[in-house]
Amino acid sequence: MDRMSSHFEFDGQVYRFKFGVDDEPASRACASECGFFIPDDEDEQIDDTPISCYNCMNRRWLADGMECTNEPQLWLVKV
Repeated sequence: MDRMSSHFEFDGQVYRFKFGVDDEPASRACASECGFFIPDDEDEQIDDTPISCYNCMNRRWLADGMECTNEPQLWLVKV
């Protein structure tokens, strides 16, 4: 398992962030490893730290969490 897939799980429909909507440290760690992180518009950002999945343009809010719209086979891990 790569580092990105350790943060997300496929629930049959979407790739859901495993740590919910209130775990800023996990969101920041995940975004710092992602080669596809793109900052969202400033008015859409909710984390005070700019590099965070919660602030990513590829993030979509769900009723009970957050999904990543990138396909997992495309995730690039920075080394």
